[in-house]
Amino acid sequence: MPYSPVLVIGGGLAGMYAAIAAEEAGAPATILCKCRTGGSGNSVVAMSVHRFAPDAPGLREDYRRRFLASGAGEQDADTAAFFVDNAAAYMEKLRAYGFPLEYRCLEEDGREYPYLACCRPKQGRILAKAVRAWLEEKTSVRLEDGAAAMDIVKRDGRAVGVLAERDGELLFYPAGAVILACGGAGNVYAATSNTSDVTGDGYAMAVRAGLPLRGMEFVQFYPYRIYSPGRADIFPDIFEHGAVFRNEKGERFMDDPRWPKKELENRDVVARAMYWQKEVRLDLSGCDMAYLERECPNIAAMYRKDPSRPLLLRPVAHFFMGGVPLRKDCSTDVRGLYVCGEAAGGLHGANRLAGSALSETVVFGRVAGENAARGEKAPELWPEAELAELLRGYPDPGEDDLRPLKQRLRDVMWQNVSVIRETAGMETALREIGEMEKELSGLRPARFRDWQELRSLLFTAGSITRAALARKESLGAHCRTDE
Repeated sequence: MPYSPVLVIGGGLAGMYAAIAAEEAGAPATILCKCRTGGSGNSVVAMSVHRFAPDAPGLREDYRRRFLASGAGEQDADTAAFFVDNAAAYMEKLRAYGFPLEYRCLEEDGREYPYLACCRPKQGRILAKAVRAWLEEKTSVRLEDGAAAMDIVKRDGRAVGVLAERDGELLFYPAGAVILACGGAGNVYAATSNTSDVTGDGYAMAVRAGLPLRGMEFVQFYPYRIYSPGRADIFPDIFEHGAVFRNEKGERFMDDPRWPKKELENRDVVARAMYWQKEVRLDLSGCDMAYLERECPNIAAMYRKDPSRPLLLRPVAHFFMGGVPLRKDCSTDVRGLYVCGEAAGGLHGANRLAGSALSETVVFGRVAGENAARGEKAPELWPEAELAELLRGYPDPGEDDLRPLKQRLRDVMWQNVSVIRETAGMETALREIGEMEKELSGLRPARFRDWQELRSLLFTAGSITRAALARKESLGAHCRTDE
């Protein structure tokens, strides 16, 4: 395929922002997206909420305290400080593009400072669609939709391109620099808020390219997910307007002295409380309906359709705090390879503060794009020996259906390495993951993409489980009953 000075793997917000920044810095960019740029991945199912530190000393320090407390000391200090101190400025740069974001402010010394931006209604697909339109109308960024990255190709210790599958063919995309921005791995679990294409490809490709991972035991389980009679995420502010959780007995189980903030406790606390309930219902009978109609029209519609039918919730795998170690310049130990978004780890530590994920895409998407554009470029070349070596690990095509094995993995991980963990269950999961890896090695997939996703999920599952076994104490989103 044609040479790209900057090649971005991932078509979510982080990847799109990186491509825009690269072009503005003088390097034409290409985006590889396994589905549709701006129309797939977690950016489209996020609630569009960006929370960040206001550009005022007192307000910024308050945010810094909360951000560091949430991470429980597991953040990379330099990267966290850069994010807190610069997010407001990067959000101001984003405002200049005219994307459909409303900004809300806090006051300090008589002045107002933005601290939050979101779409109305709070739907990430609105923002992702607008950024995609900007790419098409205002830039020359090349969009390679339907191209699923399989491996990062290296020569002499640096990234020189990407091997990808598109329409059943394996294609080599040469590049001067590569940005890894293909998200997390929520589909390693049977219950997730993630879209079906989020399968840990970035973690697996990074390790095969020679990079380490950090903090893989820290997986955030989102407690505010309605799964019946429809699916919807709840914006937590709803609990400040009269909504409450109840169990199957009608008890408000979060009304407990251990949890003074009740339903607004940290996500990990709420998820664990829900995990022990037989059933969790969202009670809207005391909710401010004007607020509900204005801010959560999809939930209001569910409720109006049949107020007597319970809205059922459960915690779901939501966000990975771990990943490729993130530096404030987004570089990695592989020359010419950068990382941003949920594929990166170390910014959030043991637990992510609500609303910070999309702000992260704004800050580090731009940083990755600028640095990839300005760094030394690999020349256009055909790394024949390196490609041959990669392909030796690929299976012959066949007719095997990998879906049953994938579902088995997701069930094993949900049962043994999810919200609550203990040694025996994690050891069981690790044995079963090993057995499934052996089984996969003997299969001939009907689609290379299914094989790639399953090998990525198996690798990620093993990484989570080994990291969780190694951390003996509960911390942040990692909770053990046998610590």
